[in-house]
Amino acid sequence: MNKIYCIGEILIDMVSTDRVGLKNAISFDKKAGGAPANVACAIAKMNKEAHFVGQIGNDFFGEYLSEILTKYNIKTDLCYKEGNTTLAFVALDKDGERDFSFMRGCDKDFDYKKIDFSCIDNKDILHFGSATALLDGNLKKSYIKFFEYAKEKNIFISFDPNYRASLIKENMLDDFIEDCKFFIKNSDFIKMSDEEIKLIAKKDDLKDCINYVHSLGGKIIAITLGKDGTMLSYNNNIETIPSIKINQVDSTGAGDAFVGGMLSLILDIINDNRYPTFEELKNICEFANKVGAITCTNYGAMDSIPTKDQVANSMY
Repeated sequence: MNKIYCIGEILIDMVSTDRVGLKNAISFDKKAGGAPANVACAIAKMNKEAHFVGQIGNDFFGEYLSEILTKYNIKTDLCYKEGNTTLAFVALDKDGERDFSFMRGCDKDFDYKKIDFSCIDNKDILHFGSATALLDGNLKKSYIKFFEYAKEKNIFISFDPNYRASLIKENMLDDFIEDCKFFIKNSDFIKMSDEEIKLIAKKDDLKDCINYVHSLGGKIIAITLGKDGTMLSYNNNIETIPSIKINQVDSTGAGDAFVGGMLSLILDIINDNRYPTFEELKNICEFANKVGAITCTNYGAMDSIPTKDQVANSMY
């Protein structure tokens, strides 16, 4: 079976459901989180082989996260345990949108030299979607090493910048944008929010932004627009694929669930040694929009991501 590898952080999301923002939040629920781990969870729930690649804390939180990865059948053969787990405090406002604050732990120390990643081949997908990977630390060095390996082996590359204003301070923004351009140049699939692509392209019109990202070398581009769906662009075609109407409770992990839905179906096509057509991508995107939207109907990312059967049998 061909596989999808997701490199980056796994952490504890301390999620407040008080719906008053982080400053005024009082009560918190412990949830497994981290964008790459969320994507891996979505992929596993789509019945594909998912691998999380990263450093897991050697503490009680790390033990909990290891059990969660096992629960969702996410492979951990390219992981090791060391250090303390990263904590992310997440608070929702009255509309279900999020504030973040990070207490960064061992994810920054992930060292590619401690693992053998030669098992990843050109029938697999390597996804780069870490919110913390473009900060300083060994994780960034490992991120780049994996990326260079993927380019050398002609592996399908997926990239999501996962911009977080609470992590990327104003004086770090220019470096972050340049790092994103480095990854975009050789990525086969790029997922961004409308905020992220405008930040990177420094343009206001989304189609102008998309053309700019294509000019850098990005191939398949998906711009998530929340309730308005996803703007999809590939091979001189641009179309907005509508989402479904849901009662939003918590948007945490929705973008990651969308990416997992997209990659799980793209994997089937690249296994035939070809790229998907635009028509195939539209159908894949429609499915992935449902995966992301349904994730918003409950609290916490991993627990809320639907299985493939649940998407197929949903009322939407």
